Amino acid sequence: MNDYIRAVLGVIFATGLTACSTIAGDPVLRLTLKAVDDEGKPVEGAKASFGGERRPKNLDESSKGVSIEGVTDAQGLFSGELEVWNATQSGYTVEKSGYYPVKQHSYSAKSVVRGKWQPWNPTIDVVLKRKKNPASMYAKRVDRGLDILNEPYGYDLQVGDWVKPHGKGSIADFIFTRTLVQRSENDFDYQLKVSFSNTGDGIQRLPRDPSFGKEEYQTLVLYEAPADGYANEWILKRSRKPGQGEHTTFDDHSGYFFRVRSELDKDGKVVKALYGKIY
Repeated sequence: MNDYIRAVLGVIFATGLTACSTIAGDPVLRLTLKAVDDEGKPVEGAKASFGGERRPKNLDESSKGVSIEGVTDAQGLFSGELEVWNATQSGYTVEKSGYYPVKQHSYSAKSVVRGKWQPWNPTIDVVLKRKKNPASMYAKRVDRGLDILNEPYGYDLQVGDWVKPHGKGSIADFIFTRTLVQRSENDFDYQLKVSFSNTGDGIQRLPRDPSFGKEEYQTLVLYEAPADGYANEWILKRSRKPGQGEHTTFDDHSGYFFRVRSELDKDGKVVKALYGKIY
């Protein structure tokens, strides 16, 4: 074979390799989701899906989310495969009528080995808690504060407003006291104290689902509010020092149970109260 033919074959071979690497698919992600109820029994017929990011086809496009979905079988299992460019930031959802859904739960694959995301086909247990005698609750979003420091002011949950003279409320279910020591823009100590009007009132943090990541906003779905464990005072702090990052005791991935307007019997036990959740 002369040098000319060798050169031509070399160019063809190199071009072929380049073409194959361009049109080859993304690595394959395979997962098995196992849906069970709060008693560990398989949940059949639940809608299940998972997804990740698909590689852009050209430089003018950005990556896009892709997903695969189906339903769980009699064993509560759903398995599937999906070509995804990035499975380190993927996620799954499982839901069925009569159960509290698990939505957008994150999953992170580790690496790619021979075109497959690792670990290959892990089985992920997903607990769908049954809805039992759900009670109607009032829901309200409040995103406004008062520019008051060093003195308490109250909020009336039933009226949905600040207590007089700052609003139309009359019963201080929550009492807020804010303090601020500000030495400069990047040097301060801030504290918010939340307290309550009645003995038996209080607040406690919602327990987190240990299967969720630290940065995920998910808490355990409890069928009843806890009977005890409420703190009559809750303090949140923020501080910053020059050359240091901000420090805070606030957890924006969690939430709280609270109990207000408590009525006690002669033995000091709560016989009547209003309960709620803060997300």
